[in-house]
Amino acid sequence: MNYRKLITAPITMIMLFFAVPGFATDVNELERRLNIVSEELDRLQNSSGGSGIAHRTSVHGYGETHFNMPEGAGAKLDQHRFVIGIHSEITNWIHLNAEIDFEHAVTENEFELGYLDFLVSDALNFRTGIVLMPMGNLNEFHEPNLYFSAERPDFHSKLIPSSWQQAGAGIFGAKGDISYRFYITNAVLALDGSRKFRPDDFIRKGRTQPSNIEIGSLAIAGRLEKKAPGGQAGFSLYYGNAAGDAGHASDYSAATTIVVADYKTRRGAWDYDFGVMKGWVEDTDKMNADCGFYACAGDIPQSAFGLLAQVAVHVPQLLKKNTVHDFIPFIRYQKIRPNDEQGEKNTSASNHKRNFDVLSVGLSYMPHPQVALKATWNTNYYAGEEVAGAVAGTAGTSKNQFDMAIAYQY
Repeated sequence: MNYRKLITAPITMIMLFFAVPGFATDVNELERRLNIVSEELDRLQNSSGGSGIAHRTSVHGYGETHFNMPEGAGAKLDQHRFVIGIHSEITNWIHLNAEIDFEHAVTENEFELGYLDFLVSDALNFRTGIVLMPMGNLNEFHEPNLYFSAERPDFHSKLIPSSWQQAGAGIFGAKGDISYRFYITNAVLALDGSRKFRPDDFIRKGRTQPSNIEIGSLAIAGRLEKKAPGGQAGFSLYYGNAAGDAGHASDYSAATTIVVADYKTRRGAWDYDFGVMKGWVEDTDKMNADCGFYACAGDIPQSAFGLLAQVAVHVPQLLKKNTVHDFIPFIRYQKIRPNDEQGEKNTSASNHKRNFDVLSVGLSYMPHPQVALKATWNTNYYAGEEVAGAVAGTAGTSKNQFDMAIAYQY
């Protein structure tokens, strides 16, 4: 019970009665003062319980600690991420979402996202700000308890890549089993000094933090999803000019196209995740030739390709055990081709080890849906021909790595 209002209201009424000579004769003055009292009571209510902005704002986030033991190197420990997020209902139809990512024990900071949603209807809404690109089924929802391996799959980290945010605006909504997001954003760039495309991870280095950057050019990105039994199927598209406003690039666009198709579902105790990705970059001959004017290395790839297939089983459900604890062994195969086709006029020596296959087996133990303890054994198989005396991780060889992680969402 709000005793402040119980005491304030009668005292105010008494003061009004004595403060207005001829109480019944000055109705307008009485109404004015009653309005003031009503506004004050509303203010007290907003500040002390239930409907103020503080009560329409929530804090959330996630974090993960990694232990990595690669073959032929020392083990490493990394407090990889701690993320603080805010969701605020500024009004019942204007919502704010923002996240700040503190990485590697707060030695690096990242503005993960920050946008406003203008909610009009289920079928059509508007969004503007720093948005997560709707590419694949992990980039927008990448909390570490939502995937089973200790590290994000290479399919999502090296090729799409997660997490990928850009500044822009667009629309989103759903009707029946179909949902969509469509944005116009600034484009990733390959000739911007700090932003570049590489044969190791395709467009990943073409991203940058939105800190007083030159826009360069615009891009479009969209995703269409259809609900399926226990999951969903999705299709994503990105298209943009990677040359931007670079001085020597005025006669070409370096059009970059990425398409992703994915299907993720849970059928009883079994969990399935499949994805395929293809990316193309035009005018690589001109960009690689122009790298002498910029900080790129002259090895911009012409295309990239990726494939992911994963099967996991929820053991307690398989054994018909009624428990909140979940033990999830999984096996996953990935084909990672960030340099699927080498760019024309590549001025660096060809290095086929940038393309590789990955076989992963692991276990995720989840004592609660928002907490996961994970272990993964990965074997990378690198393309190319092995030379005499080659060490693990070079062309034509394989390399193992054992990873563990503590992951949580709050």
